[in-house]
Formats: sequence, C-alpha cells, structure tokens
Amino acid sequence: MATDRPDHEALPVGWGRWLLGLLPSAAVFLLLAAVAVWGGRTEWKFGNPFSPGESAGKDKEREDRRETVVTPGPPAPAGGCPLHGTRIRLAAPDVAGRMGLQVAVVESRPLAAVVTAPAELNYDETRLARLSSRVPGTAIRVEKQIGDRVRKGEVLAVIDAAAVGKAKTDLLEAITALDLAEKQASSSADSAKKGAVSGLQAERDAAAARQTQARVLAAQQALVNLGMPVDSSDLRKLTPTQQAERLRLLGLPTEYAKGLEMRGGSDNLIPVSSPLEGLVVERNAVPGEVVDPTKVLFAVADLNRIWVAADVRSEDADRVAVGQRLAFTADGHPGESLTGSVAWTSTAIDPRTRTLRVRAEIENPAAHWRARTFGTARITLRAEGQPATVIHPDAVQREGECRYVFVRLDETTFEVRAVRLGVRGEAAARPQDGRAQREARVEVLDGVRPGESVVTTGSFILKAELLKDQLGDAD
Repeated sequence: MATDRPDHEALPVGWGRWLLGLLPSAAVFLLLAAVAVWGGRTEWKFGNPFSPGESAGKDKEREDRRETVVTPGPPAPAGGCPLHGTRIRLAAPDVAGRMGLQVAVVESRPLAAVVTAPAELNYDETRLARLSSRVPGTAIRVEKQIGDRVRKGEVLAVIDAAAVGKAKTDLLEAITALDLAEKQASSSADSAKKGAVSGLQAERDAAAARQTQARVLAAQQALVNLGMPVDSSDLRKLTPTQQAERLRLLGLPTEYAKGLEMRGGSDNLIPVSSPLEGLVVERNAVPGEVVDPTKVLFAVADLNRIWVAADVRSEDADRVAVGQRLAFTADGHPGESLTGSVAWTSTAIDPRTRTLRVRAEIENPAAHWRARTFGTARITLRAEGQPATVIHPDAVQREGECRYVFVRLDETTFEVRAVRLGVRGEAAARPQDGRAQREARVEVLDGVRPGESVVTTGSFILKAELLKDQLGDAD
C-alpha cells in the first residue's frame, strides 16, 4: 500500500538532476579558462603545450638566424639626428652580396653645381608681333602666307574699312572749315581796326578759328591712330583735288600704292603691315572675310633669338639667379645644345605645378631651333673650381629633417652617419671612348671624409632594416 511523502523529501532528487545538467557547461568553461591561462603565459605562441621549452628554443633559433642586428647609437643632442651612430651588423660577409649592397669611396673632386629642369623653346615675345586690323572691315587682299619672310613695313593684307574713309573726310572738311574761319577772323580783325565791326565780333571770329584748328588736329590724330601719319599743315598747301589724292592711298607703301592706283578701287583702305623683319608664323585671314580688331590675322616672329622657359623645382628656386649660364638640350638630340644666360626669374611659385618659371634669351643663328620644342635646361650654379667632398646621390637617405649615409666600418658592420649636404652637381669622371664623362654627385659639407666607404646601391635596404627594428621596439 503506497504511502504519501512530504514534498520536501523530493528536493534532493531535483537538485541532483540540475547539477548533472550543469556538468557539460562547467567543463567547457574550465577548458576555456585553461586555454586563456596558457595563452597568457606563452604570449599565444603556438608550440607544443606539453613542452613549452621547445617553443622558446625555436624562437631563440630564429633570433640567431637573423641576418642583421641593429645596435642603437648614443642619445642624440637636441635637434640632432636620432639615428646618428646606429650600427647595423650583418651575420656574415656574404649577406651584403645577397642584399645587393654596393659601396663607393667618398672622393674629393671639383664639382660643378647644376640644376636641371624641364624646358621649352618659345618665340622671343619682344620680337613677336600679333597683327590685327585697327578697325572693322573686309579683307580685300591677303599678300603673305605662313613661312614667308617679310621686311619691316611690308604689307601683309589690305582691309576696306568705312571708318577709314570717314576719318579722311573729317580731316578734309576740317581743313576747309579752318581756311574759311581764318579768313573770317582776319577780315574781322581788319574791320575792327577801321571801326566797321565791334572788337567783340572780331574776338568771336578769332575764337571760332581756334576751335576749327582744334578740330583739324583731332581729325589728323584720328588718322595717326589708324597708322596713317599725316601733316595737316602740308595738306593745306595743296589744292582740294591734290588733298583728296594725297589721302586716298594714305598709309600704303609707295610702290604698293602705285599698283592699287592703277587698278582703281576704294579710298577706304588700311594696310596690315609688319612692324619687324621676320617670318610669318601664323595666318588667319582670307580675302573677302569680315575682320575686326579682336581677331589676330598674322603673327610675325624674328627667329634670330629665342627664349628658353624652364620650370625649376621649388626646392631649387632660391639657388637660381639672373646671369647664370643655361644650356638647353632638345629631346631626341642629346648631341646638340643651345647656351645662354638666365635673363628673368618669376617672383612667384606656380600654384599648380609648384615650380619656378625661369627664362633665358638665346641666339638662334639661321633659325635652326623651332619654338615649342621640349627638352631639358641645365642651369650652372657654380662652375668647377676647388675640390669638394662628394658622394653619389643614391647614398643619401632621409628621415624627417635628417640626412644620413651608411658608412662601412668593416665587412659586416655599417654605421649611420648624419651628413650636412651642399650643392648637387656634376663631377668629371674618367674619360671613356675618348669622350669626357660627367657623373652626378652631391657635396658633403660635414659627416664623412674622403677615403671612407658609403653604401650607394641598396642603401634603402639598410634603411628598411632600421625601420623594422624601430617597429619591433614599438611592439
């Protein structure tokens, strides 16, 4: 017969089941805790967990197999190079060959300091004329083509312009009016002396004559502004018919005017003439075309002198000055060069290219060189003189404001040496094939001495080793 038990007697059975259910979770928790403790002790270096000494031994073995060991130098003074005195030791002499390191001896040579810059040939702007018609009109004759040589004053084109005819008419009318006004003023002055007219009337007539004289001068100046110089006093000595004939082909060269006179035609003609002797390098006019002062019809250039425009790097800008020698070599023509001197330097750095525009004026005999030719400009900052301590530019590395080189102390040891640099230029090298050779070099003012050996090719590899060591220290 079953007997009922109180509820509190069943509790031990329920707790036991609950504890049995927690066992898997507790086991996982304990395992994770053990892994965390092991990782903290071994710095998560996965090796044999049952033999921690084996992992440490492999780390030491890898450390022993490193090909370079970096030893920091003494603390740098304030403002000094922090890398100065640092040494890099190679594990064996053959490591240098595997790393591709090459060394060169620090030398003492005469150094010519030069700056190189991309450059372009351009027309000499002081010997280049861009010609337009002075007034709107129609091109009735075009005399020259691109490539034609022209003399100073030679006619390139003739424009038929109504404004020219009006200016001539205004001058003739003003001269006629002046003749009449002066006669009237003279007559009034004589009459005033005789008492026939008042003195006031005589003064008015004299004032009218002076006003008409100003009108003549204004009409004369209008023709001068059009490039047609004329003397009104000479015209007044001629008859009205002669005056009109004198003005009809005003401004045209005599021989050219005779040819037009035989053909007849308009009296409204104004020439487009060359102001200099040179070559027609641009032509934008055709007969019958309507033209105005805004359109360039011809460009004439004197090619006996040409400009070289060079764009010098901003870091070299302070070293370039007017008067320095400049040599231009065109792309594709290394054996030919133009030489001259710097005539102008810009007062500002170009905001887009961050370069300084420099210009040289160079003689161009027989117009051999052509404008818009690209090439390289070499500006001599200092001619070869006293010997200087020089190294190859590849030897110099930079870290912030610090410039340094790697000096070889022995077959396996290299020392970082901070250097103070001078000018960059070219030094004479040993002649090859009977021709003098020049090599790029940089002057060293302090830090190394002639006879010491510095790393040239591969110096950036040693710099990388320094950076790796610094990153390792940071970790």
